[in-house]
Formats: sequence, structure tokens, C-alpha cells
Amino acid sequence: MAPKPDLDSARATDEPGVCIHAKGSELNAKQPGLVLLESIDEALVDLLGRRAREAIYDHLERRCYMARDEIPSKLGQFCSVLETNFGKAGITIERTIAKRFYSKLEKTFIDYPGCSLVDYVRRATELTYDSINIPITTTTVRAYVVPDSD
Repeated sequence: MAPKPDLDSARATDEPGVCIHAKGSELNAKQPGLVLLESIDEALVDLLGRRAREAIYDHLERRCYMARDEIPSKLGQFCSVLETNFGKAGITIERTIAKRFYSKLEKTFIDYPGCSLVDYVRRATELTYDSINIPITTTTVRAYVVPDSD
């Protein structure tokens, strides 16, 4: 196993290979669950406030037996809880979460009547690949992740 490079002193070598530089934000597409949780957190705080967000998470844990980290895998149940507790406002909360989610993935959000948060997340995370014909020979490929400098 090759040692990890020190990003401050990493230098190019004469070894044949390919170096791939990627910003941390470019890796979000690989972890949509984390991006979704971030979007939910932000939307709930913006719409309802921090205390209400914590009350919702507490309600999910105590009454619905759903931890915050389980929301991406139980998204349909989460949406049902929103609709049960907030009525039609639950749909507004879902759309706000979806808009945040699309924004974080740098995708265009299109409001479709009748679409739920589950539908929006499914559409956003469907994998679409454009093939690029680059011949890769038997060389070493190294990937360096450079943290965003904000």
C-alpha cells in the first residue's frame, strides 16, 4: 500500500501514471445520503428554526424509531411524518429540502406537480454517464483529494 502524500509538499514524480485532482465538493455526488441530511438540516432550520428541527429529530427517534442518520434510507417514512405532523405545509418542507439538495448537487431543480421528496431525490441521484474514450494502459492511477479552500 502506497503512503498517502503530504499535500503541502507533494511533488510530481517521474513515475508513469495519471494524477486526478478533485475538490471535496465534487465528491458529493458519491455520497448523496450525506448531502440529503445536510439539506434537511438547513431547510428545517430556515423554515422552522433550530429548536423545531431538534424537536422533529427527537420525535422521529422517540415515536417513529428513526434516527437522523437513517432518514436517507427511510425517506418515504420521513415524508409521511412531515405530512402527518404538518399537513400541506409538509409538502412545502419537502420541496424546500429538494431545492437545497439539487443546489448542493449543482443540478437544476424543476418543480413537478405531485412529485414527492422521494421522487426528486431519485431523479437527482440517477446515474448518467457520458462516456469518454481515453485509452488507459497499465499505469498507476493516483487520486488526490484537495479540500475546498473557502
